[in-house]
Amino acid sequence: MEYRAPPLRGSRSIFLGVLFLAVVALAPECGEAFTWPWRVGKPWPKSSTRPVDTLDHPSLEERIAALSPGPETGYRFAVFGDQRALADGEWQALLRCLATVASADPRLLFVLDTGDIVWDGRHADQFHLLREILSPVRGLPYLVGVGNHEVRDNSSITARRNAAAFLRYLDDGISEERLYYRKEIGPASVLFLDSNDFVYGDSGAGGDAPCPPPRGRAARQLEWLVEELNGGVPPSSGSIDPLVTIVVMHHPFLQTSSKHADQARALWAYRHEGRALPDILADGGVDLVLVGHTHTYERFRLERADGRAMALVNVSGRPRASLLWIGDGARRARDIRGREARWLAGRGWTGLDRWRVTQEDVMARNESDQFALITVGADGGLVLEMRFLDEEGAGGCRSAPAVRLR
Repeated sequence: MEYRAPPLRGSRSIFLGVLFLAVVALAPECGEAFTWPWRVGKPWPKSSTRPVDTLDHPSLEERIAALSPGPETGYRFAVFGDQRALADGEWQALLRCLATVASADPRLLFVLDTGDIVWDGRHADQFHLLREILSPVRGLPYLVGVGNHEVRDNSSITARRNAAAFLRYLDDGISEERLYYRKEIGPASVLFLDSNDFVYGDSGAGGDAPCPPPRGRAARQLEWLVEELNGGVPPSSGSIDPLVTIVVMHHPFLQTSSKHADQARALWAYRHEGRALPDILADGGVDLVLVGHTHTYERFRLERADGRAMALVNVSGRPRASLLWIGDGARRARDIRGREARWLAGRGWTGLDRWRVTQEDVMARNESDQFALITVGADGGLVLEMRFLDEEGAGGCRSAPAVRLR
């Protein structure tokens, strides 16, 4: 006689059934670990009742014109990222803290977002909500390294069109086909990349490509990047821009959290005309790379065998607590100090023999939302100060000791 398990009865079966249905319902919407309480996608509207308007913050050029003395004597800017996942309260608290800092520091020139500025760029009304969220820093230019959520992993032309419309005030060349641009700000050249083209391809289907396809957006962007970094002169000539150079890109090519690690490994090895992306940056004299995507804070120093060095700083909020065990720890950064090469090699990073990678700081425990304050000196020096959201801290934030990046 065939054995059949008895059906589940009572409150336990009801609980399991509800849990199963909730997981199934949430799965298509969730781009990260499920959270408790269940506020996936909140407070972002899923509607498009109004067309997207360009952001009404002052442009960087307008802000520089009003600054006395000018940025050539040095300035500060604030960095945060991936706050769309914390827009049910923490992002707002972070911006209030930042506004307090800005009101006391006239040399704070602009705010910089490493991406994921809305939950889903297909819905135009989300950009209107974003404008409201940013109101505490309305007097500052808002510069963005475009993230994957505002362009829907490049799978939606509507999302790219909405993102371009919102950010067009940053640069006349911004369009749905070009979401990268450059700013010259006193001693610094800052290049904002659209790393979505490298990670997802033109249509969102090229996630494992080792190099950009010919004549695609990624190839055009990398050609632009090489030209901007080297002035059209081959890097072998030794011609390097003397200014401090900063690159902003949403996706990191080094990280210790497990979620999206495959993308980071692919970017580390991503090649254009025979050179990997980190080599292109090092050859071009890049001093600092600002990234996001992983919902944590960590800082690396990379030094190539020929002495070229750059810092990589990930400023991207914090991971939400997991629902039960689902996705637990996937976004949590790991402390690998002292064993970086062995740890990275064991997880698939290649070509490390030419690089010395040092993890200088990491938010592995007691994670909290954060932003960075970066000081650019008249001599091109770079100093980093981290501020972490803390109700008991001054103005709602606590400060970490300043560190020199360059």
